Amino acid sequence: MQGSVIRKYILLFVSLFVNAFGIVFITKAALGTSPISGVPYVMSLATPLTFGTTTFIWNMLFMATEMALMGKRAVCEKKIELLWQIPIVFVFSSCIDVSMYIMHAYAPKTYLEMVLSLIVGCAILATGIGWAVKADVTMNPGEYLVKVIGRRFQHPFGNVKLCFDSVLVVMAIVLSLLFLHKIKGIGEGTIISALLVGPMERMFTPLWHLFDGWLQPKAKAHAG
Repeated sequence: MQGSVIRKYILLFVSLFVNAFGIVFITKAALGTSPISGVPYVMSLATPLTFGTTTFIWNMLFMATEMALMGKRAVCEKKIELLWQIPIVFVFSSCIDVSMYIMHAYAPKTYLEMVLSLIVGCAILATGIGWAVKADVTMNPGEYLVKVIGRRFQHPFGNVKLCFDSVLVVMAIVLSLLFLHKIKGIGEGTIISALLVGPMERMFTPLWHLFDGWLQPKAKAHAG
C-alpha cells in the first residue's frame, strides 16, 4: 500500500512539470496564455518577478480564498489537504520558471507556427492534467477553489469553472491595460486553450491505463 501511495505522488510531481511545460508552451505561442495563468503572466510582465513567482503568489491567494469560504471548522478538518497544496504549488511554480528557461529562445514566427505551438501546448497541458487526475492524491488550488465555490453556493463544478475562468480572463485584461497600457497575455489562444484542453484530456484518458499496473501492483502470490 505504501509503495502505491509513493508511486501516485511520483506521478503527481511529474505531472506538475508536464503541466508547467504545457502552460509555457502555450504562452510562447504568443496568442494568449491559459485562463488561469493570465493574471500571473501579466504581473510577471509588469513587475521584476518571474512567471513562476507570480504563479506561486497567485495560488496562495487562491488558498486564502478557499479558507475564507470554507470556514474555520472545515479548514481544521481539511488542514492536511490544504497544507499539501503549498509544496505542490512551490514545485509547480518552480517548474514554470525552469520551463521558461528551457524555452527562452523559442519564438514561433508565422501565425501557422503560433497556432501549431498552441495546439502542441494544449496537448502537453492535457497530458499533465490527465496524469494528475490519474494520480488522484490532491488538487491544485485553482481547481480546489472552484470545488469549494461550487459546494458553498451549490452550483455544478462545470458551471463554476466556466465563470471562474471568465473572471480570471477579465482580471488579466484589466491588469494588463492598467499596468502595461495594452492587452498582453490574453488573446485567441486563451479561448482556444480553454475550449481545447478539456476535450483533449478526456480523449487521452484511456491511454493512462498504462499506469494501472505500476500504480496498483498486484500482490505476489505466496508460495504454497
